[in-house]
Amino acid sequence: MLESHANVKVLSRKRPKQLLKIVNWLQSMCLTILHLSVTTADHMVLYSFSVKVEENCQLNTVSEIATAVHEMVAMIKEEAYVLLK
Repeated sequence: MLESHANVKVLSRKRPKQLLKIVNWLQSMCLTILHLSVTTADHMVLYSFSVKVEENCQLNTVSEIATAVHEMVAMIKEEAYVLLK
């Protein structure tokens, strides 16, 4: 993280509406998306976000952002698993 900007990378299996959920979550956490890059290979996808950390953001450190993103991806994975049952 540099000043109020951060790069967030998410590597995951492709899942329906995954990008939409990630974007909505980032915005809800007061992280403004400045740039997005999507790379796919077979059934995997890499999302690379450049985000601005807004002043009222509750995530203030790299560690807090990484932990929150990890939890969000786990939640999306869990939702996809439940839908398959």
